[in-house]
Amino acid sequence: MLGRLSTRRLPVYAQAWTTGVSSVVRYQRRQGNHLTTTRLFQQASTTKTKSTSTRNPNANTVVTNQKSSNSNNSNNNNNNEKIINLHTIPLEELEEVIVSLGHPKYRAKQVYNWVRVQGVTDVSQMNNIPKKLKADLERFAAVGSLTLDMEQISKDGTKKRAYRLEDGQLIESVLMPYTDGRYTACISSQAGCAQGCVFCATGQMGFSRQLTSDEIFEQVARFASELSQQDQQEKKELKIKNSKNGKGETQEHYSRNQQQKTSGRSTRLSNLVFMGMGEPLANYRNVKKAIQRIQSELGIGHRKITVSTVGIVPNIYKMAEELPQVRLAVSLHCANDDERSDLLPANKRNGGLKELMTALQDYISTTGKRVTLEWALIEGENDTPETAHELGKLIKKWLRKDMVHINVIPLNPTGGYGGSPSGRQRVNAFCAILEDRYGVACTPRVRRGIDINAGCGQLKAEVEKQQRESKLAQEEVNTQATQAEEPELMTDETNLVDDSIEVEQDLQFALDELAIEISDEEDWEDYEYQSEDELAEVNRLIDLVKGTTITAENQVVGQPDAAATP
Repeated sequence: MLGRLSTRRLPVYAQAWTTGVSSVVRYQRRQGNHLTTTRLFQQASTTKTKSTSTRNPNANTVVTNQKSSNSNNSNNNNNNEKIINLHTIPLEELEEVIVSLGHPKYRAKQVYNWVRVQGVTDVSQMNNIPKKLKADLERFAAVGSLTLDMEQISKDGTKKRAYRLEDGQLIESVLMPYTDGRYTACISSQAGCAQGCVFCATGQMGFSRQLTSDEIFEQVARFASELSQQDQQEKKELKIKNSKNGKGETQEHYSRNQQQKTSGRSTRLSNLVFMGMGEPLANYRNVKKAIQRIQSELGIGHRKITVSTVGIVPNIYKMAEELPQVRLAVSLHCANDDERSDLLPANKRNGGLKELMTALQDYISTTGKRVTLEWALIEGENDTPETAHELGKLIKKWLRKDMVHINVIPLNPTGGYGGSPSGRQRVNAFCAILEDRYGVACTPRVRRGIDINAGCGQLKAEVEKQQRESKLAQEEVNTQATQAEEPELMTDETNLVDDSIEVEQDLQFALDELAIEISDEEDWEDYEYQSEDELAEVNRLIDLVKGTTITAENQVVGQPDAAATP
């Protein structure tokens, strides 16, 4: 096996063996980050480490303790992380890993099915997998790298999640069910956003980093696997119903018919929109790779995928050539450059409306697809009849009216922007002008998940707010604990300053209680000072001390007569 594998390139999460040495090289999600098997063996032979694996009960990770010949080597930090993501690894690469771990190739498809089809999130639930493989997966694999930080479910069924990435960044994903049986996922492409749209909660946060193609793909894969699990459960319930029906149909036939009568389709993720956190076309390479995998591995067709952009002009041209079947939506919101640049600062950076409209012309002619223009209606700002006419004239000048569709939706309020959503009458009047006067299709959209902060970036803002409040509360507790441990300051009763002494008074010398009382002459009868000269010197010093005082201005007074000095 090793001879065959050494002639090809392997993913870096393959495990290499040498004599008495075992080394696992961490899988990096970056594109093209592969190592040859030869290099893996070189790393394994030079590392010379012995690994023991223990499970941390407080975190769903594996901690690997390394005993290296060089105890000062600090390059083993990556060994503390699981190196296989079962939500994102392609089947072909999973097969290579399973074989390299010494298991039959077909086991990879079983594991893959458990995660992608059955929606299993724990390796221990894979009941047709042998214990040895389970142990290997427990050690090296994780079902996803995104940690669910918060989830909210709206009364309309919308489900919104805040995921924490491995580096601590937060992103959002939303799943929206519709009454016709469709499920649409709205996912993020960046942690934060650099476009600076003033009405957008994510734009107010600023940009943190690009998401990798795996991090984008996993958001979709999680929703897809959960809906697949839900579908399996519904089929199981229908089979149970079938066993109680009086019809002479087989369970499978009855279940299929019953599903068609109820929803008309299986429960599955059917649509995808890149309208979460971030600007998708500013992360074009990773978004493109994720879309290709979503189509091939999750079965969501390109025509069911929509990419929304503020107007990154160069990548609109790229998308027309490389992803011609994917739908394009543009966040327009204003019909002239001055207003759009104020609301969307990226407008000026990308050449303004002229460059954007030229790119949309090219997109339509290249792909033959209709473009969606998104318009967030802000009361008194961009919902007036004059604005509707201005938009209609802009479309008439640049685009074919039958190749444009306008989605208008009342603004989703955020704490960082003072605008308010337009009312129903203003929304209907705006659409009526575009349809009646300019023949442009215009559809008011219903805001979903309003009760759970489903707007872009709002849940992350809520999570960060709670974290700040929790941190402040903890700091207050720590401060109180520190104060309780500190010794109390001296009270007035123990204050060394005698409040009875006035500033103007002369401050007399005070003697410690253990000092000798100089006024008691008997205490000075020392047989060592029996000579008259010595005794006279002692008396002179005593008189000198008694006759000296210090004023508040630190002036020495009461000096003895100079004539008395010998």
